Amino acid sequence: MSPVHNYKRFEALAVHKFGKKLRLMLMAITRGLKNVHHAGKQRFTVMFIPHSEKKIFNFQVSIYSLSFFLLLIVMIVVVIFFLSTQMTYSEVQAARDKQQMAEDEEFKNEYRETMVDIVRSTADFRDLMGNLLLLTNPDLASRYFDMSAGGNPALPGEGAAISESTRELNDLKKLVLLFKNAEIPIKAIMSRVKEQNKVFMDIPTAWPLRERGYITFGFGPQIHPIQGYWYIHKGIDITLTRGAEILATASGKVLRVKLDPLGYGNYIIISHKYGFSTLYAHLDAVYVQKGQEVERGTLIGALGATGLVTGPHLHYEVRLGNQAVDPILFLDMENSDRSEILK
Repeated sequence: MSPVHNYKRFEALAVHKFGKKLRLMLMAITRGLKNVHHAGKQRFTVMFIPHSEKKIFNFQVSIYSLSFFLLLIVMIVVVIFFLSTQMTYSEVQAARDKQQMAEDEEFKNEYRETMVDIVRSTADFRDLMGNLLLLTNPDLASRYFDMSAGGNPALPGEGAAISESTRELNDLKKLVLLFKNAEIPIKAIMSRVKEQNKVFMDIPTAWPLRERGYITFGFGPQIHPIQGYWYIHKGIDITLTRGAEILATASGKVLRVKLDPLGYGNYIIISHKYGFSTLYAHLDAVYVQKGQEVERGTLIGALGATGLVTGPHLHYEVRLGNQAVDPILFLDMENSDRSEILK
């Protein structure tokens, strides 16, 4: 037989077997559906028997009806669960929105309070800056007040309504403008302070000991601790441990280094600018020489008990020309609390 004939025969046999299996499958499905339909048509009798003598109540229900009823119950349960979940989510979301609104309101209140503080601080800063300029540079102060008063950002017309946010933005612009206008005055003040600091370096305003010490004798009329009569004490006496380091209270030149056995003992006089000079007496040791240039804070000697004294201390004087002045007046420039000096 030819190959074509064999192929045709094999194809016919395969189609026959496949058709046979398909028919068997369809018949099985049909029988199954019939069995399901037959089982679904089966009925059950449901009876309600009362404990009294009332009539028994009963009804019949098929498996189809029972299955539909169960499916309906399942669907109702699913719908109820979905709706309850949605309601719970809505309640949670509403609670979150309410909390967020409360937080936003709290933030707005805090923001408003901060803006009020900014406006108040801006006015205080402007006044302080103006008063400081009046002390250091009156001409610049007048220009500064003019800039602060006339440089405010423009507002809407007098009859126009101004929103709160617009007003707050305007306040911030005023603050920025104030800072910009303050740049030149602050630089001028810094320059003036630097000049004054240079002057203070040449004026005896520093403390004459490396450690604080205690003032035991002040300037002016006093009773002499040894001879007992009234006299004018031309300086202050500072008590501390023997050998404590003594420092120059301003830059200058050593004018005199001498020993006065019946008075100052070992003492140093330093000449400063602007007619000032300082005297350091009763030293145990002297570390500088006549004619030596010293800077403010230079170590010049050690505290002692030489000369006419009752114990170790430093006698310190400040002179302006030939006139002795109270050193406390100058020490107060750097030690504004006099009670701290006289402790």
